[in-house]
Amino acid sequence: MSSITPHIKICGLRDTSTIAAMDGLDITEIGLVFAPSKRQVSVEEGIELTTSIKQLVCRDGKPPRAAGVFVNMPLEDMTELLHTVELDIIQLHGTESLDYYAALHARLKGQVLWKVISIAADVQKIELSQLIAELEPFMPYVERILIDAPGGGTGKTFNWEAINAYQQAANYFNKPLLIAGGLYAGNVTELLQHYDVDGIDVSSGVETDGKKDIAKIKEFVRKVIDA
Repeated sequence: MSSITPHIKICGLRDTSTIAAMDGLDITEIGLVFAPSKRQVSVEEGIELTTSIKQLVCRDGKPPRAAGVFVNMPLEDMTELLHTVELDIIQLHGTESLDYYAALHARLKGQVLWKVISIAADVQKIELSQLIAELEPFMPYVERILIDAPGGGTGKTFNWEAINAYQQAANYFNKPLLIAGGLYAGNVTELLQHYDVDGIDVSSGVETDGKKDIAKIKEFVRKVIDA
C-alpha cells in the first residue's frame, strides 16, 4: 500500500451532532444523500449539515469537503439545489447521460463531479480496453471515479478482483479511484493490504441500528490509517 493515507469519506450523515463529533478525525469528505434512500436529507437539512461540516478541522487542518449523493435528479432541480446547498462534490450514482455530465459541469461554480460505477457481486473478467472506451467520454468532466456495490449503502461488497481493472483505467486517465460497498472496520485492512486505492467510502459499515455510530467511525478511520 502507498505510504499516503487514502482519502476517507464518511457517507450518509443526517445529524449535526455526529458531524460535530467528527472534529479532528483524519477524514477528507462527508457525504449527504439527496437521492431517495433511508438516509435521504432535504434541502433544508442539507443547508444545516453543510454548515456543520464547514466548521470541522480534519486532515491538514481543513474541513472535509461536503459531497452530495444524487441519482438521476433533473438538471434544473440540481442547478437550483446547488445554488442553495454549499456542496463541494456532486456524486452521481445514476444513469446520467454524457450530455447531462457536460451540461452540469458547465453550470458548476467550483464544485466537482464524481462518477460512480456499480459493480455486480458476481462480476468476472473485465476487459480493460472496453472499460477505458466506456469511461473516456466522461473523463473531461469528472474529478474522481468511485466503484460501489449496486444500490449504494446496502452493506454488501462486490468482487474485489474487479478493482485491478478499474485502478488501471483510473491510472490511464490520471484520476483517483475510490472504493465503497460493504466496508467496515473488520475488512478495510484486508482491502488496503491487497489494493493500492486512493480513497475509501463507508456508510452502513459505521452504523448501529441504522444510525451513524461515532465509535465505529473513529475505529474505521483508525483502521485505515494503520493499514
